Amino acid sequence: MLLRAFGPAGAPFSAVVEPATALALARRFELAARIAARQGRDRLASELGAEAAESFSRERTAAAGAGMRLMAAAHRIAAQAEDLAVPIAFLKFVALEGTGLLAAGSREACDIDALVPEARAEDLWQALVASGYRSSGLPEPEHQLPALEDPEGGIVELHRRLLGVRLDGGPSTTYEALASRRLLVPLADFPSHCTAPSPEVQAAYILVHGLGQHGYWPASYSLFKMAADLIDLGPLAGHSVAWVARDVSRDEAEAVRRLCARLAAGEDCTVDAQAPEATLLRHFLAGRLDPEYERALRLGLFRSQPSDRPAAIRLARSVLGTVFLSNNQIDAIYGPPRTRLGYLGRRLARPFDLVLRLARYGFRARKVAGRTPSSP
Repeated sequence: MLLRAFGPAGAPFSAVVEPATALALARRFELAARIAARQGRDRLASELGAEAAESFSRERTAAAGAGMRLMAAAHRIAAQAEDLAVPIAFLKFVALEGTGLLAAGSREACDIDALVPEARAEDLWQALVASGYRSSGLPEPEHQLPALEDPEGGIVELHRRLLGVRLDGGPSTTYEALASRRLLVPLADFPSHCTAPSPEVQAAYILVHGLGQHGYWPASYSLFKMAADLIDLGPLAGHSVAWVARDVSRDEAEAVRRLCARLAAGEDCTVDAQAPEATLLRHFLAGRLDPEYERALRLGLFRSQPSDRPAAIRLARSVLGTVFLSNNQIDAIYGPPRTRLGYLGRRLARPFDLVLRLARYGFRARKVAGRTPSSP
């Protein structure tokens, strides 16, 4: 899976491959579309058989269709922003696709992220709501407005800051800061007020988003998607690493750099089991393959997350946000109760449920910690 997703096209692989297992793993790590785009149906058919090759091709077709819908949605948002004279910098998928870095249908995506000037973010958000977008109802993060549900499908997130990307080591950077430093590049086929962050800014954001925000939550985000984006952007620059140093250590960033380089070269990263990149690779894999490991990682709830708020406020908000849930959060975690009164019951039971969950996570963490260093 890793060789075909990241390594040189057509690099030999001598071991026997079970087609259904290969496809299932590629889907689990959200790499099937990338593999299909990089290898092509004929090569996959020769290695896995026609049926598996067709399944990989369908994954690519689905990713391409979703990508086209997202790009169309981005153009609609761009039109709304143009009417309000709001400049906008698209992030993640739209930025990568719009700057020509992605092979067609190679990357799965389900939302649109965009950075807008802080003073105008609310104006654009309200305009989108007036045109039919619906607020998700979830709490508002510090760096962006509440997510919006696109009436034609998908999610839109308007960012006021690139959380964790700190150009001067201070607060997270804004649209205005990127514009003043000429760190925005135009997007082909979009109006002139639409841009994307420069490749080095994109790399910094992808790195801190992957490890800083989702490193302990592998079920919510495949960390191989981070690796794929960084490989497509090119070698990780020193200033990209410096911009995220508060939330991603230089050792972690170096492990990511080495892992990406070795994956792109088609090397076996597990030859030296003690190498940092081998440890990181085991983390990527175990997060979605080992249920005990994934549950143990949930103790990362109390790990410091990228933020511009003081540590005490971050901790207080984290605890309050974990204990006191909105109706939407209750629905997502426990399922909708039968009556409105059920929400009260679930809120009263929430602290006791958390204690039991943390005890289970701690038990699994101790079991995981007792494994040999060469295992996940």
